[in-house]
Amino acid sequence: MDIEQQLQALIEGAPPEADLREAIATVSPVIRTIAGQLKHSEYYILQSASRQWLQTTIAHKDRPAEPKRVIYAYPSLAAAAGDRLAKGNPDIMALPVPTARLLFQLPTIEPVDSLIFLETEARDQAIEVRRADLKILFQSQLTQQMKPPIPPNIA
Repeated sequence: MDIEQQLQALIEGAPPEADLREAIATVSPVIRTIAGQLKHSEYYILQSASRQWLQTTIAHKDRPAEPKRVIYAYPSLAAAAGDRLAKGNPDIMALPVPTARLLFQLPTIEPVDSLIFLETEARDQAIEVRRADLKILFQSQLTQQMKPPIPPNIA
């Protein structure tokens, strides 16, 4: 499924209440832009049996004393299964997740700092998407594009 189909599926699958469909459509250009920098239309995420995404704490490259929490997105099932986090742990599985869904959900996943998209099997190329940055981009897009609600007591 390409990014446009993924975005359409997100919009159509959203509950109609709370203008979520409109919000997804509004942030779609941000998702589309970031997804355009990634090589794969879906990534494999290590998950627990209860479908919780596996978070890992790593040292921050610029500030080693300040660790950060990340989720790795693998380019293939083989890459995910071969990771040291998955080896030998029968309770961990890797499932494919569409890129648009990963990007849409990232701002809501606390305390995760980043999603790291591994672009090659060798793990020698990766793109980091910081949760805080994506959240700011979403908020900015929503603020610019969404129309304010009509006050209920307008006369």
